[in-house]
Amino acid sequence: MLSENTIHFMNRVIKLSEDNLNNNKVPIAAIVVDSSTNEIISEATNGDAVLDHAEILALRKALDKLSTNRLNECDIYVSIEPCPMCATAIAKTQIRRLYFGAEDKKGGGVINGPKIYSHSNLKVPEVISHCLVDETGNLLKKFFESKRN
Repeated sequence: MLSENTIHFMNRVIKLSEDNLNNNKVPIAAIVVDSSTNEIISEATNGDAVLDHAEILALRKALDKLSTNRLNECDIYVSIEPCPMCATAIAKTQIRRLYFGAEDKKGGGVINGPKIYSHSNLKVPEVISHCLVDETGNLLKKFFESKRN
C-alpha cells in the first residue's frame, strides 16, 4: 500500500506528465523530493532533445539548487521505469529512493532490460515500482495511440 506522501508526489508527476501530453510531448515527468522535509526540490518533464529525459533534468536542477554532488537525502518520483542512462544517473547521484509508475518493458533499465541496479559498482537506491501504475500507464498509451492516428 502506498503512503499518502507517495500518492501526493506521484499525482504531481502525473499532472506534469499530462501537461506534456497536452503539448504533444512524451508524457514523462520526474520530481526530486527532500526526504526529511517532503519539499519538492526540482521537477522536470521530457524535453525535445534526445538526452533531455525528465530524470536527468530533475537531477541536474536538484544538484544545482542544493549546490551539491550527491542527493543521498532525496527521493525521485518518475512516471515510468527509468531507462539505463537515467537509472545510472540516479545511482551516481546517490538518490535514496526511486519511485516509479509504469514499467518500460522495451526501454527500461531497472526491472527490465539491463537491470542496471544488479551491478555491484553502483550505490543502488531503494526501488518502489508500480506506483499508480494504471494512471501512468494510461498516459503513455494515449500518447502512442495519438502517434499512430
